[in-house]
Amino acid sequence: MPKRAKKSIYLFSFNVVIFFSMAYMLSGDRKDMPWFKSNFLRQVVDTGGLGATNGYSLAGNKVFATRNITDTLPDTISFSIVGDMMVGSSYPSAFFLPPAEEGNILQYAMPLLQQTDLRIGNLESAVSDSAKVYKNCGPNPSQCFAFRTPYKCAMWYKEAGFEYLNMANNHSFDFGMSGVKHTLAFLDSNNIKTSGVPQHRFDTLTVKNTRIGFVSFAPHSNCLDMNDDSLVKATIAEVRPLCQLLVVFFHGGGEGSGRMHTPKGREFFYGQNRGDVRHFSHMCIQEGADLVIGSGPHVVRGMETYKGKLIAYSLGNFATYHQFNLKYPNNIAPLLQVKITSEGNLVEHKVFSFLQEGEGIPKPDTTLRAFKMIRSLSVEDFKYSEVEAGTFD
Repeated sequence: MPKRAKKSIYLFSFNVVIFFSMAYMLSGDRKDMPWFKSNFLRQVVDTGGLGATNGYSLAGNKVFATRNITDTLPDTISFSIVGDMMVGSSYPSAFFLPPAEEGNILQYAMPLLQQTDLRIGNLESAVSDSAKVYKNCGPNPSQCFAFRTPYKCAMWYKEAGFEYLNMANNHSFDFGMSGVKHTLAFLDSNNIKTSGVPQHRFDTLTVKNTRIGFVSFAPHSNCLDMNDDSLVKATIAEVRPLCQLLVVFFHGGGEGSGRMHTPKGREFFYGQNRGDVRHFSHMCIQEGADLVIGSGPHVVRGMETYKGKLIAYSLGNFATYHQFNLKYPNNIAPLLQVKITSEGNLVEHKVFSFLQEGEGIPKPDTTLRAFKMIRSLSVEDFKYSEVEAGTFD
């Protein structure tokens, strides 16, 4: 058969299939439509188009199968999310910084971080080379938990791909207003979004044609107060119309290994009101949040879904160098990957397990301790057993 005739037959067959396929999809509200769409789309993606054979398209070009059809859908957004990060502090001494030969201490997580559309976390320090300490540290600075990350180390966040870092926490104001201004300038110059302080209350960014809003709260100085329900509601009401998806961060709850369970009611730590994190999280979702992420206790806590939206009550520490207590379980360092649609519907969520080694370098933990701990806490505190394990190839 002449090549031209053979090609014409292929094209005619292709058009016939397309015609009947479209007619089938437009024929009404069919119960089997999800199956049809899934298989129809999978054939197109996996083979390069209907009618392709032996890994070649009709045009004769080599095509490659896509294993995960969900990742190709334009309305699905994936996040890599971590808890507290403080990659080194030059206060009170440069001794507290990682040695130069160590390189970027986030390097072992970077391949995983790059798998998702967005990377977000909590910035547990000021970013500055020169701001003077504002926090009342008493007579012994070596016992003062005030963190000032120099610009050269803060660039590691950019290198790791972070698009958003939360500033609503108890260390963003360690170096006063100068520290806040320097931090905001650094983030702005590197196109990293932030929220949670009066000087920068919220932010938005666009990924895959979806506008995502970020707001954050904490019960600390110079933060949007998570204990002020009226403020929380008003802030969410202001941001919600500006975006299709809304992510809320909070930094609250008691601290330490004895605070891994999420209590009902208000928590206090050294006399400070650290919030009612269950009430706060549920309220945020009622007001329009699609995802709520917590940190603050320096240990992990459980997860739950509320009205179909995911709440992670604490992701603990992820990269907290030298000046943090990293005895087990404080060294448990989860990396949470979440996938949601542009309408805010939860598709999947997986916990990848890291451990902070040495002075605080997160490295993959093939024994999956972070996953096991979060799953156990989720079941015990919320009767939620849907937490999935992320595994390393």
